[in-house]
Amino acid sequence: MGVEMAVRCRKCGCGFSARFGGGFIFHLLHCDTCGKDRSISFEEIGEAHLRYLKGLKGPYCVATSEHDRFVRENYPGEPLPEEDYHKVIDSIAGECGCGGHFRMDAKPRCPECRSEEFEEVEDGMICHYD
Repeated sequence: MGVEMAVRCRKCGCGFSARFGGGFIFHLLHCDTCGKDRSISFEEIGEAHLRYLKGLKGPYCVATSEHDRFVRENYPGEPLPEEDYHKVIDSIAGECGCGGHFRMDAKPRCPECRSEEFEEVEDGMICHYD
């Protein structure tokens, strides 16, 4: 489950909305330079996602547990370790318009100064999504 929340940059004081985490059927990546986010659907990932599911000991998430079990028991491909899976996703996500790259391990950044240092705004908006 992902979350979007109101945050404030610790370096420049800019207030902005930051999203973290993907959902039941997508991953959320951020640009390693500007912090912009991009979602990648499991459908777009294709066979690599099936190979990743094949190697899991349990479901990816409760909402997809039946599908994930079916894949683990029936998909004929070889399992794909998480590190290799993340590399595949990074390559599919490609470049950001700023010249950076969307990465699984990149964090949101302040849109003004590009700092990764921010804090949740007290009484700010919080939205959970799947």
